Amino acid sequence: MRRIRKIRILDTIQKDYRKSKGLFLLKLVINILAVYFAIRVLYTAIILDNSAETNIDYLLFSMLFFLGLSNTVQLVEMVRDKKKEHFTLLLVSTILLFGVSVAIFLSSSIGGEVF
Repeated sequence: MRRIRKIRILDTIQKDYRKSKGLFLLKLVINILAVYFAIRVLYTAIILDNSAETNIDYLLFSMLFFLGLSNTVQLVEMVRDKKKEHFTLLLVSTILLFGVSVAIFLSSSIGGEVF
């Protein structure tokens, strides 16, 4: 049973890769960067307990920015394939991600609080 699930997952990944090689690789790199910054945020917030000189605002900005870029690539794929299902929801969430990331960036560069 597990082997069948693994094969289905691999088939899905191969089908997505064949459909759009360039966008697939771009989305993969962007998602890896988003996960990297998410792990850095968790590491800084939990383990270092904000005692280090690391500025967590820039890490949060990077994480949210790359998540927004990932959504943007998915939006481009949806437009290219003429898929309309969940397009508006993804567009709104992408705008929110970019808005929050810009707010975090501006507040950290000004020196004020975000919320």
